[in-house]
Amino acid sequence: MAAILLSLASIMSGQVKKVAILETVDKKGDLDYSVKLMLRSNLAKAITNTAGYEAYDRTDVDAIMGEQNFQRTGMVSDDQIKRLGEMTGADYILVAEAVVAGDSNMFITAKILNVESARTEKTDNALMGISPVDIQRGCEELAGNLFGVKITSGTGTAKQPQQPESQTATDTDDNSSNSGNFFTRIFSGGQGTDTPAAPVTEAGTIGSVIRFEDGTAGIIFYLNPYGEGGLAVSLDEAYLKWDSSKKSLDIAGLLNEKGKCSLMCNPGMGALNTDRILAQVSANAPAAAWCKGHGNGWYLPTAGEFLQLVAANKYKGRNGPINQAITAAGGEPFQQRYYWVSNEQDKKEAYNFPIGGKSADTEKKGTLQGVRAVRMF
Repeated sequence: MAAILLSLASIMSGQVKKVAILETVDKKGDLDYSVKLMLRSNLAKAITNTAGYEAYDRTDVDAIMGEQNFQRTGMVSDDQIKRLGEMTGADYILVAEAVVAGDSNMFITAKILNVESARTEKTDNALMGISPVDIQRGCEELAGNLFGVKITSGTGTAKQPQQPESQTATDTDDNSSNSGNFFTRIFSGGQGTDTPAAPVTEAGTIGSVIRFEDGTAGIIFYLNPYGEGGLAVSLDEAYLKWDSSKKSLDIAGLLNEKGKCSLMCNPGMGALNTDRILAQVSANAPAAAWCKGHGNGWYLPTAGEFLQLVAANKYKGRNGPINQAITAAGGEPFQQRYYWVSNEQDKKEAYNFPIGGKSADTEKKGTLQGVRAVRMF
C-alpha cells in the first residue's frame, strides 16, 4: 500500500521523483561484472518507465559510496542516506543485493530508502535467470512491486511495446533506415541502454529478416537459448574511425578482455558500452554514433557479440549464410575484413574483429575500419 500511495502521489503532484540506483551489492563476489551492470541498468530502466519517477546511477554516486564502503556491505546510516540525497539530488535510494542461486539463477533483494526520513519505504525480492531477457523481466517485476505498478516488456505505464515482424531471408523490402529515435535514456547525463523490442515471432530463425515498428530491419544472427529474444545485425555498414579526436581517451566503464571474448558474449552489453563511449567522447566517436544513429535500440556490438555474428556466418565472410541473407534482403554485403567493436585496449587502441576470424584484435582508434550496427530484441 505504501508503494501504491507513493506512486499515486508522484503522478497527481506532477513532480518527478528521482531514484538513485546504487551498485548491486555482491557480498560473495560470485557475480560477473556484466551481470551486475545489467541488473543495475534494467532496474533503472524499469523505474524510469514508471510514471512519476526517474532513475539514475551517476558516477559520483559510486564515488561517494566507495568512500563509505557501502557497495560491499549494503549497510548505511541515516546520516549517510541524507547526505547521499543532498549530494545527488535524489528523493529515494534503491539498494539491491544479489547472490547466485543454482547453476542458472540468482536471487535479488531490493529496498527503497526515503532520503528525507531515512526510512525504508518498501522491500521486495525476486528469483530470476541470468540471461539478458530473464534479467530484464525480473527487474521489471521487481520494480513494479517496489513502486506498486505493472511494468511490461521494458515499457512504461503510458507507453506501448514495439512489435517487430519476422520474415524470411528472401524478403526484398526496403532495408533499415539511418534515422529514428535514439536510445531511451536511463542514466543521468544521457548514459543508458535501450528498451528491447518485443520477442521475435515463432517464425523467426537465424538468418531471417526481422523488422521493427520504427522502420528499421536486420538479420537475426543469435537467438537466446534460455528463452525469447536475440540479436540482429544491420543491413548496411560504414567505414569509420573508432575515435576521431586528436587526443584519445581511455573510456571508463567498458567491459574489455583479450583472447576469445568469453566475458563479452553477454547479449546487450554493447548497448551499455556504446552509451558510455558517446557520453565520454561525444561527437568524436564516429563508429558508435553511426550505430546509434540508426534509431531506438541499435548499438556498436562488443567483441563477444560480433563473435556470435561471425559464428552464425560460419566464419566464411562474404560466402557465409548471414551475408547471403543480408544480400537477399536488399542490404549491403560485408565489404571489410575487420570491423570495429565497442571494447578498447587502452586510450590509443580499440578492439576490432575479422569477419572470418574467431578472436578479437586491436587497432589504433583513428584507423578506418568496417562498422555494423547490432540490435537486441
